[in-house]
Amino acid sequence: MKKYVFITMIAALFFTGCVKDEQPQPQPPAPENYDYIVINELITKDTTNPYFLSGTGEGADWIELYNKGNKAVNIADMWVTDNPGTEGDYQQIPNTHSNITTIPPKGFVVLICGAKDAGGADIPTSIVDGKIFIDMGLSSSKDNFVALYNPEKNEVDKSGDFNGLEDDKSFGRSVDGAGEWQVMAAKTPGAPNDGSTPVAGSLVINEFMASNDSWNVPGDNGDQPDWIEIYNTGETAIDMGGWYATDAMDDAAKYQLPTDNPGLTTVPAHGFLVLICDGVGEGLHANFKLSSGGEDVAISSDGVSITDGYSFCDTGCDLQNPGTDNSTGRDGDGNATWIVFQMGSDRQPTPGESNN
Repeated sequence: MKKYVFITMIAALFFTGCVKDEQPQPQPPAPENYDYIVINELITKDTTNPYFLSGTGEGADWIELYNKGNKAVNIADMWVTDNPGTEGDYQQIPNTHSNITTIPPKGFVVLICGAKDAGGADIPTSIVDGKIFIDMGLSSSKDNFVALYNPEKNEVDKSGDFNGLEDDKSFGRSVDGAGEWQVMAAKTPGAPNDGSTPVAGSLVINEFMASNDSWNVPGDNGDQPDWIEIYNTGETAIDMGGWYATDAMDDAAKYQLPTDNPGLTTVPAHGFLVLICDGVGEGLHANFKLSSGGEDVAISSDGVSITDGYSFCDTGCDLQNPGTDNSTGRDGDGNATWIVFQMGSDRQPTPGESNN
């Protein structure tokens, strides 16, 4: 019996040792994908509505970085310079606040360059109040390029030649993370470059209600009228003055919106405008009502061709007839898929507000 117990103990020790040897070893952290990071936009003198106002009352220069990859990247310990090839002029991005220096996929971070404190002294390279400061000012008369390096000082990216850039003009890529370098129509620090997405965008019908017993909408005088919601898919406001709305595809010019009141007819970028279909025929009040049994909803920029329009009915039409106090709308503003928003559900009608 003692011999059997002894052998069992030896076997247990042997197998325990084998299991211990086979335990997975800790893996080193994955290296950062520094090649995902590019210089996307910069400005050498930011005067009108500056991104950052120095303590001296002047706007600071800035460099926008963009993560073109599909994984977040921490840019801490990377280097940036306006004098490529001269290591003594390289500035290293601090590694003290990873939540500030980590750029999400398709995200941006802005480096503030040459900022000064209230006493006029240069703000050293640092992270203060959630902003990254670089002790390096940009000059359109002395500098030509900005370069970005990984922590080992291997070049990752370099800007286009910005020598001679005008004051208050930014210089950036025509498409975020790619494209040719050009003078931007508008500076957009921390946001998509002007040119990377359609500037004008388009106006589309986003939602409508054809039988309203319960809902008030902006400007309806409490009458619960039918309504059509317009959405601006673009990055800049669009004045809908002079456009047309109709409930009949073969009559594109049925009602024209006023041409002399842009404050009333302008649709903000990614914003909404509600047309009230109550038969009044003035301002945003169309000269027609929508039929609860189904018909058309459409808008036209010229009164001849339909810019965006659909037929709705119970079966066999482009869109589903929503029924009383329900609306038919896009499942996400501007999206191609349409659904019915039902009163009393968790997806209710949203006149003048986001379908999201």
